Amino acid sequence: MIDDLAIANSAYWSELCGSRAAHSLGLAVGDPGGVQIFDEWFFGFYPYLVTNQFIDWEKMRDQQVLEIGLRYGSVTRRLATTGAQVTAVDLAPGAVAFAQATGDSISPIRASTLQLPFVNHSLDCVISIGCLHHTGDLAVSLRECFRVVRPGGTLIVMVYNRYSYKRWIVAPIAALKDWVAERQGRLPKSGLSAPRRVSWFWDRSPSGAAPPHTEFDSKKQLQSLLSDAKNVNVTTINVDDFSSLFGKLFHGSFAGLRSRLLNSWLSRRLGLDLYMTVVK
Repeated sequence: MIDDLAIANSAYWSELCGSRAAHSLGLAVGDPGGVQIFDEWFFGFYPYLVTNQFIDWEKMRDQQVLEIGLRYGSVTRRLATTGAQVTAVDLAPGAVAFAQATGDSISPIRASTLQLPFVNHSLDCVISIGCLHHTGDLAVSLRECFRVVRPGGTLIVMVYNRYSYKRWIVAPIAALKDWVAERQGRLPKSGLSAPRRVSWFWDRSPSGAAPPHTEFDSKKQLQSLLSDAKNVNVTTINVDDFSSLFGKLFHGSFAGLRSRLLNSWLSRRLGLDLYMTVVK
């Protein structure tokens, strides 16, 4: 099953995550010449990734840093400017090739997060933004990331929030069942994927296909999976781009709404994403 999923993930994510955004920016998808425009959009859309709220960019100098899940490469390219020794890992050959073409001082390799090709305690920092919930087994992926980080090192991970406002809207029965189970002390088993008709609302390729596997997670589950860590801090954040959701007809009506909501109660309590900062 994992082998079949690895093949499916490899093919699916070779069509770069971020391609739909690149197309909306008027860029030729996969054109290395457009990455500066894309990166400006990316960090404008996710302003909390520009600051040190989750990634302390200033402290990356001379650090051995691994990024897992390359997408369109914005975080990878920014890491390369910090003076860090950056290694990038992705299962999809398309993502690896794009990182090679667009990132200076980056060593991208093709590998699975479920079996990272690094020795124990060999890295200062592991970063994975929006990847581990697609691997097929979040628990195994987190254990692998934790294994390769040195004692005192840092793991920074973003995964999808099981109790975001969007999941309550798109899959209310599943969200309610999970919430009741957690209240009763039962955490959902890792490796269970949401139906693709549900995950489509979070990710879809330019052709309109949903990812082969998507998991949703909670603060309590993440803390349980990394109970051996010295410190685990989980923050909820992010909302949809409502202008995109409602199309050009209502674009003016929603202009600026997302930027205001990013700092609102909705984002802090029911936001789309969970950012976990772990000190080993």
